[in-house]
Amino acid sequence: MWLILHGKNTDILTLNEKVYHYVGNEDRMADNFNLKLEGDWFERICSPSELERILNVQNANDYILRLRAETIADDIRLYRVFLHKVHYCEAHGLQWELEKYFKTDVYNDVLQRLNGENRELCSRVSCGAIISNDPNGLIFETDYGVCSTYSTVLKQFTRYSLLALLQLGDKVPMGVRIQAIRIAIRVMLQKESLDFDVDPRGIIPKNIDEAINAIYALQLDFLAAHEYSHFINGDMKKGIIAKQAVLKAHFKDQTDYKMMNAYNTDQKNEFKADIGAMTYPLWEEVRYNDYYYATMMWFASLAIYEAAENTVFPPIGRQSHPGAKARYLNLLENAPRPKDFDRKLYYETIPQLVSSWEDFAMKDISLNFDGYEIYGATYLAEPNTEWRGRELVDRVDY
Repeated sequence: MWLILHGKNTDILTLNEKVYHYVGNEDRMADNFNLKLEGDWFERICSPSELERILNVQNANDYILRLRAETIADDIRLYRVFLHKVHYCEAHGLQWELEKYFKTDVYNDVLQRLNGENRELCSRVSCGAIISNDPNGLIFETDYGVCSTYSTVLKQFTRYSLLALLQLGDKVPMGVRIQAIRIAIRVMLQKESLDFDVDPRGIIPKNIDEAINAIYALQLDFLAAHEYSHFINGDMKKGIIAKQAVLKAHFKDQTDYKMMNAYNTDQKNEFKADIGAMTYPLWEEVRYNDYYYATMMWFASLAIYEAAENTVFPPIGRQSHPGAKARYLNLLENAPRPKDFDRKLYYETIPQLVSSWEDFAMKDISLNFDGYEIYGATYLAEPNTEWRGRELVDRVDY
């Protein structure tokens, strides 16, 4: 059974003997949100000093902070999630700051691993996390300088993709793995509500969750290193400016949100930036082995999503990045290999896993298209089970 649930008063749709609980898109604010009232909205989710910075942007870090606040204020479900965080801090005597939620540790970690010349060069880029459904991250020009960002949404995409992909024997039931890949795809299609912090989609055993989080941390290192690699390679000078959405529309009830002047480089430069992401940071031997594996699993996850996205909406025109499979093969053939490189794993096992899940995603979408089009929350299992726990009620439990 595939459960998609949101709202107190849910309708029920029976499709192909699966039950969907849903309420459509009423939690999504209009895209033309009236920022005349911005001070009132931002004040509730920002500290006083942050509010001043948002309303009077002076530098690139202020710009990124405002971008975060606007994205949250434009989505009432996200807004409620962050109000919940603010209230929690207030109730426990803690000081809330929006900026602290969006960590920059990943950029700092990679920056410190660059050699002196490249470190000095890349320190000119202002970096941080935002909320976006672009899996490749963004690097864009502003009136305040160059900014590079990745999306916090990727944590959920990676978490559930890996729960399906990792070979854990019988530790994860196939039904749970199927739900996990559905959640991952829906996250990137903007159809999964981003309230994971208050409405967990299930209970993942601690040891499995820790293993996934370790891989995710290294994948973020790769994304940061990739953007730095563009900057080191001089691609920003070679490239052209193209409009790119922070939140990319997929369905007719969506519109592209927050268009940025992103750098649109030649796809061959993307391959070079991937190689640079493997070679510019200076990794210890053991750490590089883990970094290499995490990066290849990132492209494996991305390949499955691309297959799903292309099934829903076949690509038209020039794409900003090469396909995940082409990038995987590029690294396989051209990036330095770890000392204990497992040829069978990278040439057979992972590609076969990807192919299997691609086939599933394409067939699942063709049979259950509404399951990918309806906005709501998807869960790993039914309530009161090992992989779900107690059912939480929207607007009652959170």
